[in-house]
Amino acid sequence: MADGRPRLGEVFRYDYLWRREFERGEDSGRKARPVCVTIMLSDRDGVTRVLLFPITSQPPGPARVALSVPETEARRTGLRTPAWIIIDDCNIDLWEASFHFADRRPVGRFSYAYFDRIRAAALQHLRGGALKPSPRQ
Repeated sequence: MADGRPRLGEVFRYDYLWRREFERGEDSGRKARPVCVTIMLSDRDGVTRVLLFPITSQPPGPARVALSVPETEARRTGLRTPAWIIIDDCNIDLWEASFHFADRRPVGRFSYAYFDRIRAAALQHLRGGALKPSPRQ
């Protein structure tokens, strides 16, 4: 975060809004949870949009797309195990303007090798149209 922006693979505490809550018209997350910054898009005006994928300690259901967080990666990010990154649900937010971050200091960062697995799965679902980010304001 040397330039004030997050780095890919960093984990933050964030008031995450699940897709099912967004579709019911809710506009704020129910609790701060760990999320992983997986994709960043910057425009010419210096605005950074981040795609944030939730991390949960609850085992995902059979219909969910998720990656298990290995113990070594959990230690890097201060997570307890077991933990999963949910790949079929994400929020898109403006880094510079968001008030949904509980803290702008990361709690940790995944290794490049593990992050690459997260990013590949996320991009596959985005490109296939199976993932629709919930916009935050």
